[in-house]
This record gives sequence, structure tokens and C-alpha cells, in this order.
Amino acid sequence: MFKTITILLMFFSLMSVTLNDSSEAFFFKKKKEQAKTQPAQVSEKAEKKIIVAEIFASWCPACKNIQPTLDQLAKEGPNIDLVQLDVSTPSKAKEAAKKAKELKIDKFYDANKSKTSTVGIIVPTSSEIVSIFQNNTELEEYKAAIQDAKTKEKALYN
Repeated sequence: MFKTITILLMFFSLMSVTLNDSSEAFFFKKKKEQAKTQPAQVSEKAEKKIIVAEIFASWCPACKNIQPTLDQLAKEGPNIDLVQLDVSTPSKAKEAAKKAKELKIDKFYDANKSKTSTVGIIVPTSSEIVSIFQNNTELEEYKAAIQDAKTKEKALYN
């Protein structure tokens, strides 16, 4: 009996440690991760989200200045993909470069990585940079650039 209780206690303590651990050792966590990463079946002609990429640094006052505008833009525009490329530290900049390469916006990142509070509106299919803003809080200007990017994205399918 004592042996069974000890084994159960060890099992539950191990389970609580692995659930709180960031590793993927526990199979329940793996299942959750797999469910999140399963690609949805999207038709070839489905509209992709316009990429709104921000060069961000936690120490940058201008980045903090434009953040409410970008948050509002994200709320109002469900067809946009707001991507924050954090260059606060060298390690975060390395991660941002990797993220930019995965999204095929590395051209934008390479040209602007030293210019914090820069926001680029990018057509996802062609990776064309439609507009670049620097410390701009004008919501309507972002919306106009996003509309322009949507028009260019649709033209690629026609």
C-alpha cells in the first residue's frame, strides 16, 4: 500500500513539474501543441492577411508612442497580421531576423532593423513593401496603406 501511494505521489509531482516546464516532454503538452500547429485547409485563392511589421525595442519611446495606434489597428482589422520584430537586445534581434526570414519579410527587416518604431505594410504573397511609417500615430494612414496592400494582393490572384 505504501509503495502504491509513493508511486502515485511521484507520478503526480512529476506531472505537475512537466506541465509547468517549457520543454515538450509531457505528451499532453505535445498534443496541445500539435493541435495548435495543424495547418488549416485553405484554398489557393483564399486571401492572405496583410502583414503589418513593426521594428520594436522595449527601450524605444517612439515604439511606446505608436503602440496604442497599432493595438487599435489590430482590433479593427481582422485581416492583418501584426508582426513585432523585437530588436531590444542582440539575442532578440537574432530571433527577429529568423522570424522575418520565415515570413519572407527579411528585405524589410534588413533595411530597417536599426530604425525602431518603423512600421511596414507588406503584401504577403509577393513580399512587396507598400508603405513604411516612422513613429506615425495616424490610424487612417495605416488603414489606407492596408487597403492599398489588399488591392495589390487581390491583383496577384486575377
